[in-house]
Amino acid sequence: MGRPFFGPFLSPFPPASANHLLMSLSLLRPILPALGLGFIFATSASAEISQTAATTCVQQWATFVAQGQADDLGKLLHESYQHIHGTGLVESKTAFLDALRSGNRKYEPIQLENLKFRSFQDTAILTAQFNLHATARGKKIEGIYLASFTLMQTPQGLSIVFFQATPLKIPTP
Repeated sequence: MGRPFFGPFLSPFPPASANHLLMSLSLLRPILPALGLGFIFATSASAEISQTAATTCVQQWATFVAQGQADDLGKLLHESYQHIHGTGLVESKTAFLDALRSGNRKYEPIQLENLKFRSFQDTAILTAQFNLHATARGKKIEGIYLASFTLMQTPQGLSIVFFQATPLKIPTP
């Protein structure tokens, strides 16, 4: 009667054919950690968001908002984008873009100043001050605000996920 199929696995000694495999693995053993570390460093380095890229992205945001270019702005915003106005109004990407398209909300040129940047691999936070001059449903909105942007690296490129404006100084009438 022959040996059962799982017979070699029952033996306390490995089959002779395993020696070749063990010898080839022992040759690779010294370089495997170096290959692993190289892969880890290469992966994490490519995911880091640069300050230049983040600044360019939010400057484009400011230009597109001020010019009412909702279609171009839509490409820059993440699908889960959330926009929180200085008044506390919270809007989705769709609602914010629709207000620009309809003309219910218009912005004068936005100049971002005092930019501060922090990066957390594939996510970055950028804050800036700006002097807001806007019109919403015929009502003027003016003041100095702090803007906070959260950006994320996606396979399609850098994307803005979140924006929040906080009033710093509102002119008295």
